[in-house]
Amino acid sequence: ETLAVGGVIGSMAFVGMQIRESNIQARASAYAAIGIATSEVHRSFDARLNRLVSESDYPEAVQKWTLADWESLQRIYTADLRMFETILLQVEQGLLPADAMVRLGYNWGPILKSPGMACLWPELQTQVGPSVRKAIEDSTQKTERFECKVDLKALRDETILGRKKD
Repeated sequence: ETLAVGGVIGSMAFVGMQIRESNIQARASAYAAIGIATSEVHRSFDARLNRLVSESDYPEAVQKWTLADWESLQRIYTADLRMFETILLQVEQGLLPADAMVRLGYNWGPILKSPGMACLWPELQTQVGPSVRKAIEDSTQKTERFECKVDLKALRDETILGRKKD
């Protein structure tokens, strides 16, 4: 009997070690996939996209943007928010640790202080899940959020209907 109990305990220890190893490999794969996807997005940036991201923190600059500029920034933010959502989901499922956002560079701070994000957020928030909406909105106190003066719908209508050159 003692030998049988020892065998069962040994088997359980082995299975536990295998599960732990599998979890470590899954976590490493998740980090790698997110890192590669993030790298691919940023590798696709050209000088114009880099400039738009830099300008997105300047209220005077975003006031002068064309519809094409806004659409480019919206694509960048959409890609970033998809990655953000993937990380949050993997944290919620226990695949990644709670500090994964920081480790992967997605700790953006008070993001709605940025004129670019604040102006696009009304549209972007409809494209993400509740956990991302909450994380983004909780990142910036309402009193600190940039108040967007750009009417993107009017700019879109004017540009598409041909009353304004892009």
